[in-house]
Amino acid sequence: MKLEFSKHDTLVTKGIAIIFLVFYHCLSSKDRLLGYTVDFTPFKQSHAMYIFEAMNICVGMFAFLSAFGLTRNISYSYKRLDINAKETSVFLTKRTISLLGSFFLPFVICVVVSLSFTDYNPYGTGINFVFNLIADMLGISALIGSKLMIGTWWYMSFALVIIFLMPLTCHLYKKFGVFVLVPYIVLPVLLQPGFFSASGLTNMTRWLLCIPLGVIFAEGRVFEKLKESNVTKSRVLSKIIKFIILTVVLCALILFRRTGWCEKYFFYFISSVLPVVFIYFIYEFICDIPIIKTVLSFLGKHSSNIFFVHTFIRGVWLTDFTYSLGNWVLIGLFVLLGGLVISLCIEGLKALTRWNRLLKLVTDKAVKRIA
Repeated sequence: MKLEFSKHDTLVTKGIAIIFLVFYHCLSSKDRLLGYTVDFTPFKQSHAMYIFEAMNICVGMFAFLSAFGLTRNISYSYKRLDINAKETSVFLTKRTISLLGSFFLPFVICVVVSLSFTDYNPYGTGINFVFNLIADMLGISALIGSKLMIGTWWYMSFALVIIFLMPLTCHLYKKFGVFVLVPYIVLPVLLQPGFFSASGLTNMTRWLLCIPLGVIFAEGRVFEKLKESNVTKSRVLSKIIKFIILTVVLCALILFRRTGWCEKYFFYFISSVLPVVFIYFIYEFICDIPIIKTVLSFLGKHSSNIFFVHTFIRGVWLTDFTYSLGNWVLIGLFVLLGGLVISLCIEGLKALTRWNRLLKLVTDKAVKRIA
């Protein structure tokens, strides 16, 4: 029986990614401490922040997993990657409704709570409020430059970009193989000189390379082939050697990422390559550990909701309490578990309102119109 990087493996990986995201947003720089004093024992503050800043690879992890999962979805649903115009329309409709449908309830909760119980209102007033609210709800704020309710919601626009680029990327991969990487490398730099450097990238461009990498790894079963391979006849020794090699590679990439040379010439590549290497590390060494994989999988199931609400906990609703905890572990755990509790409530509300059933009805009607 062949190995498969399954939905469960994806959830385990998302569980780690959401932990990284929370700690990154809470503790990765002095600005993110919002003027509060935090104890980073047993680390020096500068060393701890270096580690937390590196956790920003979680964004690339989510982007890669999205492209990977959508590729498998297209391949399994249509039995081929080069889908026609009608199939593309159906795919885009289903995935867009699914994405925005998962966002709607957390969006409403965050907006209503923030506007009702705090003075926080980045939308403005009057027509600006309405325009910014609608754009944010549709996930297009970062694309059109309108106001976001919270900065981290920019990723909704990038998630839409991934969805809409997937049919074309899959078609190019089917036709040209790994050369699908070329347009993602050549076209951006032609449109924006200096694109490869850290200063030349934005949130909407930094992880673009994750899209074709996700297609290549999904269709080529790269993770599975790597995990199936043994560098020696002894499976245990092979595992140890793999662990040593991957650990060294990850550390080297993290250190290289902060060099001036990387930031000037290779930051675009490192932003996508590092998350992919780390995902393979997780698949090889963590996804099979019984208790850990269960906990991480549970977090992974709630990762989207935690992503939607966690910045509100630390930056809008409970800022004073969050950082009054004083210790980096307590702060990170409070925001993570707080987001998990809210996520459980959101999922309970979905069950109560039969939200998923409603989304299915909307999706079926939309698809029927296309058909």
